[in-house]
Amino acid sequence: MKKKSPRAVCLEILNRTEETDRLPDKLLTDSFKKYRHFSSLDRAFLTELTYGVFRRRQTLDWILSRFSKVSLEKIESTILNILRMGLYQILFLTRTPVSAAVNESVEMAKPIRGKGGAGFVNGILRSVVRQKDEIVFPKMEEDPALHISIGESYPLWLVQRWIEEAGVEEALKLSIANNQIAPLTLRTNTLKADRGHLIGRLIEKGLKPRPTAYSEEGVILDDSPPVSELPFLREGDYVIQDEASQMVTLILDPKPGERILDACAGPGGKTTHIAQRMANKGEILAVDVTRDKLRLIEESCQPLGVKIVKTVKGDASRPLPAPENLTFDRILADVPCSGFGTLRRNPDLKWRKGEEDIRRLSLIQASILSNLSQYLKKGGTLVYSTCTIFREENEDVVKAFLKSHPEFVLDDLLKTLPTISHRFVQNGYFKTFPQGNGMDGFFVAQLRKS
Repeated sequence: MKKKSPRAVCLEILNRTEETDRLPDKLLTDSFKKYRHFSSLDRAFLTELTYGVFRRRQTLDWILSRFSKVSLEKIESTILNILRMGLYQILFLTRTPVSAAVNESVEMAKPIRGKGGAGFVNGILRSVVRQKDEIVFPKMEEDPALHISIGESYPLWLVQRWIEEAGVEEALKLSIANNQIAPLTLRTNTLKADRGHLIGRLIEKGLKPRPTAYSEEGVILDDSPPVSELPFLREGDYVIQDEASQMVTLILDPKPGERILDACAGPGGKTTHIAQRMANKGEILAVDVTRDKLRLIEESCQPLGVKIVKTVKGDASRPLPAPENLTFDRILADVPCSGFGTLRRNPDLKWRKGEEDIRRLSLIQASILSNLSQYLKKGGTLVYSTCTIFREENEDVVKAFLKSHPEFVLDDLLKTLPTISHRFVQNGYFKTFPQGNGMDGFFVAQLRKS
C-alpha cells in the first residue's frame, strides 16, 4: 500500500474538519500516531500547511475568486481545499518549490475529478504564479474593515466588531497578533517540582525553556517540539496551559482546606491548578456536562498527584447534583464561550463560530452565573472567566448579573494580583490580549458575596 504524503493527510484533515466537529489539533495528533513513517520535517510541514490554510483562508479564497471562472460556492469542497493548499504553499511557504506545490495539487485532484479537475486546478494555480505580483488588495484608507479582513484573513463581521470595540489601529494589531504561532507554555506542577527544577530538566533534554513573566509557575518553550515529543510529560511535573489561563487560578486565590467549586471544569487544567495552589488540602467539586470531559479531569489528576478532586456530571446553568444547602468558599465559573481569544491556537474557530454563537453563549453565561451564585458562602469569592474578548460575553454579562444580584460586588483585583500584573486590570476587570503581551485573550471578573 502506498504511503500517504503530508499533503494528502492535510487534505483529509481539512475535509474532516468541515464535515464533522473534529478539531484540527486532535486530527493532527491522530495523524502523527497513524502515519508513523512521517519524519519530523514531514510532521512540521503537515502542521504548518494545515494551520496555515485555516489562518489564511479568507485571503486564499479572495485570490482564488479572482482567478476562477467558477464561483467558489460551486466548486466541490475537496477541490477547493486542494486549491487552498496549493495557493498557500505558493504564497506563504517560500522554501517549497512552486513546481512541487502545483504538481502535487494537480495529482491530488485527478482521483477526485479526473483530468478535467486536474486541469482546472493546474490552470488556476499557474495563473496565480504568473500574475501574483499584480494582485491588488482592498486599501486601508478606502475600507479599513475589508482591508484587514482580506489582508489578514478574518471574516468581515469579526473585523467590524473589533473595530467597533477597540478602533481600527487595535483591530489591525489584534488581527496580526492572532496570525502568529502561539508559544507552547507549560505550568509547573508544584506538588512535585518547582519551576527552576523543571527548567533545568528541560534544558538537559536540549530544549529552550524560559520563565513566564506573570505566572510564577509558567514556563515558555521556544522552538518547541510537537507535544507528542515532549519529555517526561506523563510523569506529571508539568501540564500544558497558556499563561493567561494560569492567571485565572491566581485571581481565584484558593487556600488550603477550603471547599471549591469548579463549575465548568473540563478538561481540567484549572481544576488541577486549583488543587496544587491548595497544596492538595481541602475539597474540589469539579462539575461538567459531559462524561468525556469528567474522564479527562480524572485522568489528568492521577499523574499530577492531585487527590482532592471529586467529579460530578451536571449542568452549571441548572441546580447542581449536590447535597442540599452545600456552599463553597470559592467558585470558578470558567464558562463556555466563543473562544475568540485563542485564535492563535485555534485558527479554525473564525470559520466555525459566528455572531449568533456570541449571542447564544451570552445567554448561557448569564444563566450559569446566576445559578452558581446561590452556592457561594457569604463573604465568598465567585470568579467569572472567559477566553474571549467581546463585551457581550464579558463586561455585559457581569454588569447585568450585578444589577440583578445586589448582594454581590465587583472585588478589587489589585489586592489579589501582584504589582507586575496590575497593568492587565481595566475598569476592575482582568483582560489580556495576544498583541503586546503574547498571551491568549482572557477576561476575568472577581465577584464577592457581601
